[in-house]
Parts: sequence; C-alpha cells; structure tokens
Amino acid sequence: MRGRSPTNRMARVAGSRPAQVEPPSAKGFLRDRRAVSAIEFALILPVLLILMLGGTQLITYINASRKVGLVAQSISQMMSQAMPPAGSTVATVNATDLHFSFDSALVLFPYLMTDAPRQGLQWWQDIAITYAAVAFTQTAANCTGGDLSACYTAAVAWTSSGTSGGNYRPCTVPQLPAADTAPPNRTTLPRSVFGPGSIVAIDVVFNFKPSFGARFIPAVRIARSMYVQPRYATLVNFDPAGNDGIATKCPGF
Repeated sequence: MRGRSPTNRMARVAGSRPAQVEPPSAKGFLRDRRAVSAIEFALILPVLLILMLGGTQLITYINASRKVGLVAQSISQMMSQAMPPAGSTVATVNATDLHFSFDSALVLFPYLMTDAPRQGLQWWQDIAITYAAVAFTQTAANCTGGDLSACYTAAVAWTSSGTSGGNYRPCTVPQLPAADTAPPNRTTLPRSVFGPGSIVAIDVVFNFKPSFGARFIPAVRIARSMYVQPRYATLVNFDPAGNDGIATKCPGF
C-alpha cells in the first residue's frame, strides 16, 4: 500500500484556493435577530419612564386634593365648636385661635414641608387659608322650599384679611348666592347655605406644581371651601383683643 507523501499534502493545502466571504446582503440584515431585545428596550424605556413619572405626579395631585379638602373641613369644625359665654348666644374666637388652627394644616398636609422649599417659600406661604363668619338676615316673609337665597342676605361679620393669598371675603361686599356646584369664590356662597342664623366659611387654596416637568406644565389650582353652622352659638364672632392683624372685624358686628 503506497503511502502519501507529506510533501504532497502540504502542496495541495498550499495550493488550495481560500474560502470566499460573501458580503452582507439586505436580506441577511433583515433576517438577523441579534440584539433585537436591546433595541426594543431602548425604544420602550423612555415611554415607560414618562408613564412612571406621570403616574407618580398624578397620585401626588390626587393626594394633595384630598388633603386640601381635609384642611378646610378640620379647620371649619374647630371654628364652629366655639362656646359662647354664659348668658350669651354669641361665641368668639381670637387671633391665637386662628393661628393655632392655621398651624394645624402642617400636620394635616405635611407635603407643604417639601413643596415650599422647592419653590423658595415658607410653608405658610405655600397655602392660602382664609376664615370668615357670615350672618344671614331675613328680608322676606313666608319663605318656603329648599332654596332660601331669595329671602336672606348674607353679610360678612369678620374676615381673616391678614392671611396669605388675598382670597379673603371682603367686609363691605354682600355675599351673593351661586349654584352649589360653582367653584369657590370670595364673594359668593352656595344657595343651599342661605337661611336663618350664620355660618363659618373656610376657604383653602393650594397651587399644585408638579416636580417633574414643572417648566412645561402650569400649576393646577386646588380650591376647597367648607361652610359650617356654629354648633353651640348663633354666631361665631371675632374678638379683636390681642389681634396681630390676622383678621378684621367688620362694621356692624
């Protein structure tokens, strides 16, 4: 049996033609599925981040709306529970009472502690809380039905003109009836609150500014008002003794 010479094998290897590499074609590029997941993730990631951050801001806004309503409700209950002195039907609150109830907003709405510094404000400048007592006077007899706004006039007995925001109810401007579904206004009251006696009106305004996209998204105004009748008195008036300017007692009261 004749053996093959190593020299011949090397000659054949040396003389063989090198394998040709085919250039990439368009079909091959389209069929290539390598790194598809990475590309898809890179395209979807910005959308996911926007949805996540937007959802976080939406939850923060909903929570802020609830807290603003809670502040208005809690402060109105504080003011309405003022007790009149013996032999009188008129209760009074003073500047200390207003400051104490105002400061309670920080406990009820702690978001103010982080939102105010972000805007370069003190926490009490980040929210507007205004107080007022409104007394009703009957102007027509034989009033029946649920809407008594045509039979009574509403006058402000005192107002917290010294709080921030400038949203206080003015003394000399009559409070006009408005629809119960109308947004809060400093010169109007819902028709359903008109009637004998008086109410305590608490108006709270907070401008929500999102922390994400604040340069492109304008602030959203959150306004809530509460109207509560005094529990133990016919009127909750303001005692100006020791007043530091937080409230003003209106003429005639």
